[in-house]
Amino acid sequence: MSVVKSRLQYLNQDADLLLDKMKGIEDEVRMYYDDIRSSPFPDKGQAFCEMMMTDGCFLLITLALLSDENSSITVSSNWDNLFWWHDILLYANQLPFVVVRAIYQLIYPGMNGDVPLLEIGRYIKYGLDRYTKRKVSDPGNADHVLHMCHELLKPTDTDREADDHKLGRWRRATEYSELLVQFKERDLDSEGGNGDFQCISDVRVRARGRVVEIPKLQLNPESWMLLRNLMLLEQMNDHLGGHVTAYCNFISQVASTSADVSLLVRRGIIVHTEANHEMAAKKLSMLCDQIIYDQSKDYLKSDWHELDAHCRSWSWLLWAKLFLHKDWKNPLVTLGALAAIAILVCAIVQTWYTVKAYKDQNKHPGQS
Repeated sequence: MSVVKSRLQYLNQDADLLLDKMKGIEDEVRMYYDDIRSSPFPDKGQAFCEMMMTDGCFLLITLALLSDENSSITVSSNWDNLFWWHDILLYANQLPFVVVRAIYQLIYPGMNGDVPLLEIGRYIKYGLDRYTKRKVSDPGNADHVLHMCHELLKPTDTDREADDHKLGRWRRATEYSELLVQFKERDLDSEGGNGDFQCISDVRVRARGRVVEIPKLQLNPESWMLLRNLMLLEQMNDHLGGHVTAYCNFISQVASTSADVSLLVRRGIIVHTEANHEMAAKKLSMLCDQIIYDQSKDYLKSDWHELDAHCRSWSWLLWAKLFLHKDWKNPLVTLGALAAIAILVCAIVQTWYTVKAYKDQNKHPGQS
C-alpha cells in the first residue's frame, strides 16, 4: 500500500484518491460476489472499499507489476513463493480484475488497463506450466485469477458435447489393464502448437476403447489446492461448465488404490511427491469429496461409453481370460496348456483323417 501511495505522491496526487476510486467502482465490484450479504462486508461503505484497495495493491505488488523508472521507487516481490501462489488461488481470495485495472490506471495514467492482466497471465501461465501449454491469449475475458486458471485448463476439443446417456463409475486402472486396455502417457504439445493435447484435461480414448491416452499429471502439495479450488469455482458458477470436476472425477476413480497409482506411475502418467503410492491414492480418492458432480456436464462421457463397450465385449473378455490369466506365470501351467493344445491338434488331425478315409471308402466300395 505504501508503494502505491508513494507513486501517487510522486504524481502530485492525493493518496486519498485511491480510496475515492474504489468508491466509484464499488457497485460494479459487488456484482461479482454471489452472496455479498453473507460476506464480512454486507453493506456498502468504506470497509469494503478498503478491502478492494488492499487486495488490489497486494496482487499488483506481489506479482511485481509496480515500478517507477523516474523515481527511487523500486518494487520487487519478496513474498515467499510457497505462500503467495497459494493465497492468490484460493476461491475466497478472488478479486475482480476491474479493481486491478482501476488501480493500475490511477498510478499509471494513460496506460491500458489490460497491461497488468497480461502480466498476471504470464505469472499464472508460468505457475501452471506443468498443467497446461495453452497461451493466455485474452486475459480480459477472465474475471479474476482463478477464472483465468480455469480457462487455461479447458479441454482442447470443445466439440465434445456430453450426450443424454447415463455415465457409470470409471473402473480402476488395474481393472482396465486386466481387460487389455493400454494406458499411454501423452506429452503436452508445445505452446502455440495445433495438437490435441495442450492441458491435463485432454484425455483421449482411442482404438475403440483399447487405448487411453492421458497427459502427465504432476502432483505436489499445491496441486490438491488448485484442483479443489477450481472445482469449487465450478460449483458456485454454473455457467462455467464442469470440465475440471469431470477430469478430477475421472482421475480420482481410475487411480483410487496404490496398485492403480503404481501402474500409472510406471506408464509415466502420474508423478507425485507423496511418501508412497498408497498415500497418493488416498488423496486422489478423496479429491472430489463433498463436491457435487453433475454428469450432464461431463465432457468425457463418450469416452466412458467407449471404454465400457470394450470391457463388456465377450470376445475381449474371453481373450483376457485366456491370455492374461494370472496362472500363466507358473511354467508348469504353461507347459500343461501347450500339451493340451498339442493333444487337441492331434485329435483334430486324427479325426480329419478318419473322416477322410471313411469318405474315400464310400466312394470306392469295391476296393479292398
